[in-house]
Amino acid sequence: MLPRVISTLTRPWVLGLLWLMVLAYAVRFVLFKLPAPPKLGDFGHFYTAALSLRLGSNPYTDKFDALAHSKGVDIGVNHISNQTPILLLCIEPLTRLGARTAYWIWIGISFASLVFALGLLLFTETSLALREMLLFTGLLFIYPPVYELFYFANTQCLILLLIVAAMYCLRRGWNCWAGLNLAMATALKAYPWTLALYLAGRRQWGALRWMIIGGAMLGALTIWSMGPANVLSFVGTWGFTNHRQFLAHPDNLSINGFVSRLFWSQGGTSPTRSIDTIRSVAVITVEVALFVLTVGASASVEPDRGWRALSLWMVAMILLAPTAHGHYLILLAVPFAAIADASRRGDVDPRVIYGAIASYLLAFSNYPLSLLQDYHWIGGASFRIASEYGFAAAILAYLTAYFFARAKPETATSSSATSLSPELTKAATSRSAAHCQ
Repeated sequence: MLPRVISTLTRPWVLGLLWLMVLAYAVRFVLFKLPAPPKLGDFGHFYTAALSLRLGSNPYTDKFDALAHSKGVDIGVNHISNQTPILLLCIEPLTRLGARTAYWIWIGISFASLVFALGLLLFTETSLALREMLLFTGLLFIYPPVYELFYFANTQCLILLLIVAAMYCLRRGWNCWAGLNLAMATALKAYPWTLALYLAGRRQWGALRWMIIGGAMLGALTIWSMGPANVLSFVGTWGFTNHRQFLAHPDNLSINGFVSRLFWSQGGTSPTRSIDTIRSVAVITVEVALFVLTVGASASVEPDRGWRALSLWMVAMILLAPTAHGHYLILLAVPFAAIADASRRGDVDPRVIYGAIASYLLAFSNYPLSLLQDYHWIGGASFRIASEYGFAAAILAYLTAYFFARAKPETATSSSATSLSPELTKAATSRSAAHCQ
């Protein structure tokens, strides 16, 4: 059934309709949904914090409400920054422009990063045919996390590009550039540090060494540019990042956020010290369990099996982050592409394909929930459970990537059962033979 569906979806007229929908959706989003001054999403915080730093203040300890107001930027209730020093240094040149101009330049950089990342991923790391690439890209461009990312104007497009660039370099043995790309990703958002464990587990010691060297160089640059006091102040924002106001929202799909919400009442009552201790222990226990599962599943993956281990670590990276929001799911482009490529070659279990599809579709749950939120006949408890769809999509993606990584070559189903494009399954291209972890 699935091969027939994919064959239909890759017909020119279907692809034309899909891309027409992408274009219409994008135009509607830019004209009516994209934030406008004074609200600039997360970029408003990046911009004001970087400007505060350029003017000599400490954005991690000094509130910059007045500065934001003077620039016509609405920063909401977050009065200090918890972004990495390197990110603020990268944003600092944009603060020499007006907030509106800087915002649109940032949106342009993010869009270019996304397009380049997808092009590099699909053309160099998969053996998909052109029509299959168009289908994959079209479906990704209507993926809700993509629009959420541009709505909040966050950095995940850049992180995706740096990780895909690292993949490109790893496959060619360019360990220096692979490690430096991952070091930069970690310096920008911190949570990609998890991929150092991937490199260690895969015994990619050259790339790991350069990731550490790159991190040390960026750290030295940061201290030289900002001063040790400001850098140490960033470390002190850990408590701010893990504050209840961020973790309690169901959009936070990290393990830290989801498990914490199980211990917190909806009324906002502060938990007792003993309950909060149990919560912290529960968070650590679940994170350690997921870490052990990830290490065990990825350690035995053969080097030539199409980024299966990295796909698993990509999802684990999201779940293990201290805080992760819906737009982080854009990083699932890597495991989705790996699964699509393996499916085209007939080297994937059907449950992996259906799991990936289910995870993708779960991200669309926001649309019916937004329509139903004002209907009182829906119980509050039921609505709160349904609101956890982001975590459900992430954990389902993890289970999918787990089984994808654990599958042995001899257990893969035949191409006639799982191929993405039956008319193109005579042989895999020479590119797919060169794929490696």
